[in-house]
Amino acid sequence: MQPKPLHILISPLDWGLGHATRCIPVIRQLIKAGNQITLAGNGRSLVLLQKEFPMLECIELQGFSPSYPASGKMFLHLLLLLPRFIYSIFREHQDLKTLVSKHKFDVLISDNRYGLWSKDAKSIIITHQVMIKAPEWLRFAEYPLYRISRLMISRFDECWIPDAKEMPGLSGDLSHKFPLPRNARFIGALTRFSIAGNVGRSFFGEPKITVLISGPEPQRSLFEDLVIKQLTQLNLSATILSGKPDLKKTVVLINRLTILPHLETTELESLISASSLIICRSGYSSIMDLSVLGSKVLFVPTPGQTEQLYLAKLHQYLGVALWRSQNKLNLESDIPEALKYKGFERDFVTPSSGALYL
Repeated sequence: MQPKPLHILISPLDWGLGHATRCIPVIRQLIKAGNQITLAGNGRSLVLLQKEFPMLECIELQGFSPSYPASGKMFLHLLLLLPRFIYSIFREHQDLKTLVSKHKFDVLISDNRYGLWSKDAKSIIITHQVMIKAPEWLRFAEYPLYRISRLMISRFDECWIPDAKEMPGLSGDLSHKFPLPRNARFIGALTRFSIAGNVGRSFFGEPKITVLISGPEPQRSLFEDLVIKQLTQLNLSATILSGKPDLKKTVVLINRLTILPHLETTELESLISASSLIICRSGYSSIMDLSVLGSKVLFVPTPGQTEQLYLAKLHQYLGVALWRSQNKLNLESDIPEALKYKGFERDFVTPSSGALYL
């Protein structure tokens, strides 16, 4: 007997584009299974999903989108914003009650939005952050933060962790250091890209460089300006994606640089697959995408973002990719150094297939 199609609400956090991009394979799989999907969110993450799935209904649902301080002292900045963050969770939970009552959703899938759970619908959270990485001087706080994270995750019926069960996976301590919540399970990496082809690539001559700019302001623009300045001085050819899906697709040429606001998934996959080096933030969704394409990478963590710094250091320790802090970035020496690393192995984590049962 054919199961009844479910009405499913999917809503990613709007802290950069990564939470939205890793929802793409989930949405594809659930549509293929015959379910009715509604998207909810705000900002550029919702715009990206609207472009990927123009046929789906979209609902504006405000969340908490903090700015990143130019000083890079992100952890302290977020501590000061904690009351607003807690209020935003409460507010989105209240807004969700109205949506569930109106639309009669059967399932709610939240990507790192902790207020999107309901007693009237099956509630699922996607997160790789079972624990929260603290700066070195606050390392003692990691276990208390983990307990708080577990408490928030326990509100949901299920927690999907997009990584492999075996340590270190792609996320290392973030999902492997402490015991998992009872409602949690690993589902494999979530990537919008295909796993076919692109094996055994070799490049000769000048490296083909692609730069992926992402994240909240002002650090997004600071990173973009820095990379453009250094690549221009080196007279290198590169393609730069500015991470602005809300802008019209226009091409800007600066010397040998091609700057685009955004590319759709298939175009981006082709560009990355043809590149000998990717320069980008060490956000977890980027890591999942690049792992499946076997890319070589130069990671530049967002200043002050402890999770990205930890992931960048982890993958350098594993011999996968070089990382550099933004204030010490020197592309003249960093690019040849990054090309010496082995890059991601395509079977490092196998993306899930059919693992998203409801």
